[in-house]
Amino acid sequence: MNQVSEAITSVFGIVLLAAIGYELRRRRKRLRELYNVLDHDDVAVIADLDTLLKEGSLKQYVPEFEFSEVVSR
Repeated sequence: MNQVSEAITSVFGIVLLAAIGYELRRRRKRLRELYNVLDHDDVAVIADLDTLLKEGSLKQYVPEFEFSEVVSR
């Protein structure tokens, strides 16, 4: 009887570890899909643009904002 209870405990332990591993993999995949919005081609284009910026062929876009503060007293 002791061996049977150890076997059952071992099986449940393995099932529990497998369920935890599956859940972690599922959550990681969901986070990657949510935050990894660039695919391989996009990464290559961004790397090329960064190179052009470093060489000086392109200038970084800086929007011109006019801030006017109105202070009412």
